[in-house]
Amino acid sequence: YDIVMEYANSIVEKRKIACKELIQGCRRFLDDIESNLYDFNPKDAEFVIQIIEKTFCHAQGERLDGTPLRGTPFLLEPFHKYIVYNLLGFKEKGTNIRRFKEALIFIPRKNIKTSFAAALAWALGLLERRSGSKVYITSAALKQSLESFNFINFNLDNMGEKENFRVIDNNQEHSIQGDLGDGSIYIQALAANPDRQDSLNCNIGIADEIHAYRTPKQYNIIKEAMKAYTNKLMIGITTAGDDMTSFCYQRLQYCKKILDKTVKDEKYFIFICKADENENGDIDYTNPIIHEMANP
Repeated sequence: YDIVMEYANSIVEKRKIACKELIQGCRRFLDDIESNLYDFNPKDAEFVIQIIEKTFCHAQGERLDGTPLRGTPFLLEPFHKYIVYNLLGFKEKGTNIRRFKEALIFIPRKNIKTSFAAALAWALGLLERRSGSKVYITSAALKQSLESFNFINFNLDNMGEKENFRVIDNNQEHSIQGDLGDGSIYIQALAANPDRQDSLNCNIGIADEIHAYRTPKQYNIIKEAMKAYTNKLMIGITTAGDDMTSFCYQRLQYCKKILDKTVKDEKYFIFICKADENENGDIDYTNPIIHEMANP
């Protein structure tokens, strides 16, 4: 709690350099906690964070000093914890119904995005196990979806729990299924093939690299598959793109309007971290964010 609150306050108070959208998002978070519109309880968020940090470890990578990360605990950064607190902390007044049903996570490349998505899929699946949790991880290419799937598979092996789950990993299917006593979990990696995905049913969907989606159809199919659940969550994750007519770009513009308060959508969580732009839509190279990136 202290880490998340310090993260949000440091950005709003401009003690930490951040883009316009991130400042707006953190202010929205703090304002919503202070308001009387929602109940705020970090219990589920703490469960998810603890599951990730106590059961998952890195499969690859290095620290900045070159120290190998493989096998070391997968410790979340403050911005990861801030995202989890937002997604799971707010509930409709007097109910167990979570506020956010959809999310956009927009962060630069190589900032622990895909592995975080995988760990989040696993932890959310465990959180919702009593509902018979079903999680789909999808992307424009199966190879990208398998990055997340393989990370979960690696950690099941590392935990010594693989024999307690039914793991299918072949040319036809990539899935993990388990009976947990008081519930169940099912996770499947999918490629963008909307013409063959018309009978899906899930409560959690993670769409990775949505800037590579040619149409919104794949995203919408997963989203529509959640209609039978109340505490559903559709998460779109992206890094960047260069097509201003794409589904991802239009979604980004919609989310900016929510943060600007020109559009009201209380069920959409937004985390945008990028370089600020000038009035022409070009990157503003006078912004201190750019100078910090160039002179770390």
